[in-house]
Amino acid sequence: MVDLLAICAHPDDLEVCAGGIFAKAVQEGLRTALIILTKGEAGGYADAETRVREAEAAAKILGITYLKILDFPDAGLWCHESAVQSLIPYIRECAPRYIFTLLEEDYHPDHRAVSQMTRAACFRAGLKKYSGNNTEWHYKGILYFGADNRSNKRRPDLYIDISSVAEIKKAACEAHRSQNVTAFAMDMAKEYGRAAGVSYAEGLYLEESLPLSSVRALFA
Repeated sequence: MVDLLAICAHPDDLEVCAGGIFAKAVQEGLRTALIILTKGEAGGYADAETRVREAEAAAKILGITYLKILDFPDAGLWCHESAVQSLIPYIRECAPRYIFTLLEEDYHPDHRAVSQMTRAACFRAGLKKYSGNNTEWHYKGILYFGADNRSNKRRPDLYIDISSVAEIKKAACEAHRSQNVTAFAMDMAKEYGRAAGVSYAEGLYLEESLPLSSVRALFA
């Protein structure tokens, strides 16, 4: 069982969008996991094997202890029954409290597809018939992050201050040497930081209410 599970389309999605959140979660003693649906081979900068190695290195930097990289076609993801079914065993294996995935309004078709797949698979994974051992599991919530705030006109519902782990996020982005994403990722974190009144922040989007058990959680 993990506390946070990210389900992403490409090897660098988490590092760019929410690497700081996951690094901070690990520092706070939370357990984290990552499922990547493609090997990112369609980007034209590196082959699949290179991108897998980069993803493994970045996950190690972030302290992620459970990593699965699947083999769906990059730039060819779409939400269909067999894809949803393939995700369920991994979700049940992790049994996460919270799931993080890409925003459906994002610019990349793969991002939109993985958002749809994640919602469908998480719902099904909570049903006994999909448990494999007749046990129940229910997540607390799904949170979304976006990879490009130029195409997404929504503003985040939550800003997470990642200033204390900004260098870890940067190092994880730099592990994806073939993609040259570091400057873009850190500029976005600075922009969200300005909105949040801190040096660096990452944004999350909600589609349903998120219950809080402590009033302290309201105060940065």
